[in-house]
Amino acid sequence: MADPPDYPGTPRWVKISGIIAIVLVLLAIVVVFTGIGGPHGPGRHLPPSSATELGMQQPWIMTPGLRKFALTAHVAWWVGSLGAVAGFLVLAVAGLTSKDSQMVRAAYLAMELTACYVIVPLVLASLVTGLVQSLGTPWGLLRHYWVVAKLLLNLVVTVVLLLQLELIGYLADVAAETMFSNTDLYGLRISPVIHAAGGLLVLLLPVALSLYKPRGLTPYG
Repeated sequence: MADPPDYPGTPRWVKISGIIAIVLVLLAIVVVFTGIGGPHGPGRHLPPSSATELGMQQPWIMTPGLRKFALTAHVAWWVGSLGAVAGFLVLAVAGLTSKDSQMVRAAYLAMELTACYVIVPLVLASLVTGLVQSLGTPWGLLRHYWVVAKLLLNLVVTVVLLLQLELIGYLADVAAETMFSNTDLYGLRISPVIHAAGGLLVLLLPVALSLYKPRGLTPYG
């Protein structure tokens, strides 16, 4: 195999992920200081109907129909993300372990397409719909620890995914031009396997948090 081009690193995606993190931190600050994150004060532990009867008007809360629609969209994007990452993991393992050069080439080319045009849109859509769900329901964005944990996990998945796109594109470019042997770029080729497996586990944690909803209010709750 001819020597592959040098791996260029990930400066572009570091900048992008940094911008995303800053924007989301600013959003959280706005939520805290404007009270959008949920009702505060006496009666905040009461169900919405009881709070309304007591004259405690809440911030913007979605209607039941809109809430179901937003929840359906969020669940659909999240489940889609799980399936897409699982498929990506299969491709990454095939590219790392297969002895068929055509299979390896096809795997890395498919990985780039899957990551850029399936996983990234699904993860970003699940993040946005999750924020809408939090801000538009009595759960709030920063009132409950399990909601905060879901937000942080989603941020971790998003940032790590963006950081990996440069490497995935590099491997796809090399695969399109040359043939991999079992040892060529092994350290770089194992990275997508590890990150996809870890990402799959991280994506499963918010599912458990949503189902069990562990108790515990933050200072803003």
